[in-house]
This record gives sequence, C-alpha cells and structure tokens, in this order.
Amino acid sequence: MKKYNKEQKFNITKIVVTATVLFLMAALSLALPLRPAVSETEKRELAKFPDFTLTALLDGSYFSDISLWFSDTVPFRDTFVSLNSKIQNFLGTSRVQLGFSEGNKGDEIPDVPGNAQTESTTVPSVTEPPVTEVITTEPPVTTAPETTLPPETTTFLPETTTSAPETTTQPGTTENTTHSQAFSSIYIHGNAGYEYYHFNQAATGGYISAVNQTADKLLGKADVYCMVIPTSIDIVLPEDVRARLSVSDQSKAISYMLGSTNYNVKKVNIYPTLKSHSNEYLYFRTDHHWTALGAYYAYTDFCAVKGIGALPLGAYGVLSFDGFLGSFYTDSGMSPALGATPDRVDAYLPPCNTVMTVYDKNGKPSVQPLIYNVSGNAASNKYGCFIFGDNPLTIIDNTDMASGESCLVIKESFGNCFVPFLAYHYKYVYVMDFRYSPYSIMSLVDAYGIDDVIFCNNISMTRSTSMVNTLLNHIG
Repeated sequence: MKKYNKEQKFNITKIVVTATVLFLMAALSLALPLRPAVSETEKRELAKFPDFTLTALLDGSYFSDISLWFSDTVPFRDTFVSLNSKIQNFLGTSRVQLGFSEGNKGDEIPDVPGNAQTESTTVPSVTEPPVTEVITTEPPVTTAPETTLPPETTTFLPETTTSAPETTTQPGTTENTTHSQAFSSIYIHGNAGYEYYHFNQAATGGYISAVNQTADKLLGKADVYCMVIPTSIDIVLPEDVRARLSVSDQSKAISYMLGSTNYNVKKVNIYPTLKSHSNEYLYFRTDHHWTALGAYYAYTDFCAVKGIGALPLGAYGVLSFDGFLGSFYTDSGMSPALGATPDRVDAYLPPCNTVMTVYDKNGKPSVQPLIYNVSGNAASNKYGCFIFGDNPLTIIDNTDMASGESCLVIKESFGNCFVPFLAYHYKYVYVMDFRYSPYSIMSLVDAYGIDDVIFCNNISMTRSTSMVNTLLNHIG
C-alpha cells in the first residue's frame, strides 16, 4: 500500500472536504421545497420556474430562465447574504465606516428662477437625460374584473380599528446621540437611519421637464400638481449633525424644482409643514419611507392648494402593525442599533366605502383592500399594507359618490401611504407606478377623463437619471 507524507495527506483531506461540501451544497440547492419564493432582504419576489413554450425553447430563453431561477432561489439565500455582511463587517472589508462620512458631493443648486410664477412655458436650461422609448400601451377598459376576490375581502375594516395614536414622538426613539455609522448610501445616528441626498442637476432638470411637458400637454384638459417629498435626513436628523455631513440642502432643491415649473403647474411645497412637525413620527427609523402621518400633513397642504377642506386626522380609522424592520435595517447588514427598536406602521382608513382594482403587469385585474392586513407578514414587508404595494395601475372607486372628480397619481413607493387620503375627495383615484406601468400619462387621462394629475415623488427619485428617464418615457 502506498504511503503518503504529511503534505500529501493534508492535500487529500482538503480535496475530500471540498468535494463533500460541494456535493452537499449541490444536493441542498436541488431540494425544491427549500427554495424561497420571496426575498425578505431584497423585498422582492424571486424568479419563478418558467412555463414551457415551444417559442421559448427554440429561442433559448427557456433554459436561460431556468438558470436564472436556479441561481435566484438558492435555499437560505437571505441567511447567506446576512452572514456574508456580518463576516465583512468583522473583517473590516465592508462599506461601513465609523464616524462621520463626507460621502459624495452633489451639484450646486441653482437659485430659484426669476420667472417662476410667470406664464412662460420654457424648460430650465439644464441637461436632460435622453428619452429611449415612448409608452404606447392603451389602458384597460374599466369594467368590473372577472377575476375579483370574494366581496368580503374588498374592504378591510376590522373591529380592531381604533382612533389615531399619539403623534408627538417616535415610538422607541432613544436619546443616544453618540453612536453613529456611515454607509455608502445611508447614515445611522442613534437608533435611526437616514439616506444621503446629493443634488443632481441633469436628472433634476429631466424631472422638471417631465412635469412641465405634462402640464403643457394637458393645458385646458386637466390640472397638474407637483409635490416633491423630502427625506428624513433633512426633516428629522438634528441640524448640528446634518451640518457635519456632505449632503445637499433639500429645502433649496425643492424650492428650485417647484420654482422651475411652469405657471400652469400647481405647486405643493410640503417641506415647511413637515419641518414644523419634525418632532412627530413622520419617518420610519429603520426604513427610507415616510409614515402615513407625514403623508397626512402633505395631504393637508395639497387640499389647501386645491382649495378643498382637509379632513381632521381624528376622522380616520387607524390600523397599526408593529415590528417593521425596513430597508435601512437590511442595507446596514441588520444593524443592532436599528434592530433593537423596530418601527410601527400606522395606516389611516378614510371614512368612505371604496373598491380598489389592481392591474398587474399583464393587465390582469383583481380587487384588493385599500389597506391590507400585514399582521402576519415578514418584518421587512409591513409597508406593503398601503394600496397593495407597487403596481402598474390601481383604480380606487369611492362607491359613496354617485359622481365626482377623478385624479391620477404619478408615484413610486412614497406615494402609497398618501393615496388613501385622496379617496374621500374623488370619485375615482387612478394610481400609476411609473416604474412598472405600460401606460402613458396622456393615455390614462384620455381614457378616463381625469381632472387632476398629481406628481407625488420623493426627492431621491429626482436625482436618479434612470428613474427620471423612465418617467419621461411615460408622458405620451
């Protein structure tokens, strides 16, 4: 029998161990029941096993889709992602840095144009991102969908509906101001996360152009409103702390954007109102979104600009969902500072009866509740209670009204908790998430005879060239 020296034995052992680990991992990856369908870490549905078609087989996409499904649904993928983040933090190779981060510097914010309130329809002289395609898909006919859920699921008003919670302070907030961590895109101070904001002249110019083009095309047909939502770093983070960070002034940026819109755009500047309520629970600590309370204050400003009376907060029913750990918690590698004090999601129910129809990317309709019960959802998905999340097209019918005005909300996810407040005032509220919608703004206005178009977008969206491009493509 051949004898091996110590080095050879060690090499053989390594080969055996490696082969065993690879075999076990391969066997585990083939265990279909263990394959996840949703990633809580990334907050998205994972790839599904593709349906077989002859066309997909012949063009090769069938096997490509199988490969994508196989790699995207590895068992325990979120556990591995979290473990990798923790290992990097331990080794000092992650993007985390202790202390204050200078970050990237944004472009200089121009002064508000002098012709802000004139009848000029010129676009600000800034570089705009290119438009790569034009959306031409026709919107669906608004007949009652054949694939609705049972009637009892169309409204979610359980007996647990209560009056509005205390709004003066954020639940679970600590006074620890010594702990700080800076990531590449977020900053943690105490037990709250904040997203950096850096002004982008070109992208912002494209956003302004999208609003102005829409208003010009709809002149005499529909009113156009513009609301730019600030993020928590400008409203909630203490001024002395924010002053030490390299971030752009959101108040000045919003004033510039609204001031650069044409005379036929109705401007809703919510920044001063939110700032005046900065000690209240306006933003989540573990997530980048604002709360429904913040959206309520924005709704009151919208009503003032439109010239209608806003309902008092006490007129709404409220549903609360505890244990929310959002995007900041995920992006920070499950930060203990954030995880120790999860958020609470409050959802306000308007005092009217509604039926909400949601259309998926294939145009298939289903009836869903205006506020969805997320009590049993994962900690990362509690924000999904509002209007059934992000969808290409949502239509809310106030069945208490025989007739009335209609509005179209152009939004990303920040608009979700704002929309329910509109349901009381409009017969129909149409909601388009431009990131996923195959419809153009003009086609929806023409198809449904819409009276008001409301741009409701968070300020981070306006600095994203790709998102602004997508919005421009949806004007029509």
